[in-house]
Amino acid sequence: MEIIEELERYMREPVIDRKKGNPLEWWKSNGFRFKGLSGLARRYLCCPPSSVPSERVFSTIGNIYEEKRSSLKGENAEKLCFLHYNLPLLKFQY
Repeated sequence: MEIIEELERYMREPVIDRKKGNPLEWWKSNGFRFKGLSGLARRYLCCPPSSVPSERVFSTIGNIYEEKRSSLKGENAEKLCFLHYNLPLLKFQY
């Protein structure tokens, strides 16, 4: 029950502006308040230690920016890439 209460407290926190705020800085300042969630934040917000995952990201971006989608805005490509890598974490089937 403790982690559920922690998650509920976290969900009541104000959302930070992505353009002004830095999630890693937020967790650095607030991680002590959410000890159970801070480990997950460190795991999923940090860069991978090797180049192999980043090479996969570049490959994915290359697939997103194919000839048919050459006018796709960078922000939308970023969202597609985010969904591509994070939906499987939720066991989302598409």
